[in-house]
Amino acid sequence: MDRDTYIELMTFPAEWTEWEMLPFESIRQMVETYEPGMENASEHDRQGAFQWWLKGEPTAAQLVTLARLSWLDPDEGMGGYVRECIAQRPDLSANVAEALASPYHRA
Repeated sequence: MDRDTYIELMTFPAEWTEWEMLPFESIRQMVETYEPGMENASEHDRQGAFQWWLKGEPTAAQLVTLARLSWLDPDEGMGGYVRECIAQRPDLSANVAEALASPYHRA
């Protein structure tokens, strides 16, 4: 399976690709371990992409982007959990806090 098919199958919002936020190595591993039926729990893979970023040292701009992506995620509960994880960061800027509090809508 190619990367684009996988991304679509796992219902990653298009903005993950448009905003160049898909972690290449993480997605490569997910594609390699994919088995038919995993799309029924696709939130686990999307959560993995969020956590890949949060385990690193994302910039404030990247955290704003992750917050916006969390609002676009098809699983509202998981998106809320991601926002909670971001909100617990000690380096939370005003811009990030605003992105967490304000639902993001596509233009």
